[in-house]
Amino acid sequence: MNCIQIEVEIDQGATTASRDNVSTIQRAVETILRREGFSESRPASVTILLTGDAKLRQLNREYAGDDHATDVLSFAIEPDDDFPPSANQEQREHIGDIAISVPQTERQARDKGVPFKRELAMLAIHGTLHLLGYDHATTQEERVMFGKTDDALDEVFI
Repeated sequence: MNCIQIEVEIDQGATTASRDNVSTIQRAVETILRREGFSESRPASVTILLTGDAKLRQLNREYAGDDHATDVLSFAIEPDDDFPPSANQEQREHIGDIAISVPQTERQARDKGVPFKRELAMLAIHGTLHLLGYDHATTQEERVMFGKTDDALDEVFI
């Protein structure tokens, strides 16, 4: 059993996304999860939706009360009373879901002067860190979260 499972769905709002982009996202999320202690003894799964601005705006409005498109949203799974799972249940912890706007990712990559794949990987890592409870509301939190993001990106793009 692969200890980390990353499922990526591409919907009609992400028309420029490709299988190569999916591989980059999977590598990025697997890297940060491994760096955060997930392994064969602590397996995990994450689901990622690549979509468009309209879907991110809808999700942002519905779940965060903000009526605007954004680049990435994370939806952490609340701990279950049934965790760890019983012997007949899946042994992998589903830590949550992430939605990424491909058009916003393209704009940000262009604005920053970085490759699209690198920006996409950054957002996947950023979203995963939010699933794990990291935030960037304070300067110290931002330093920790963005440091972890940069370290993982360096590993993905060696």
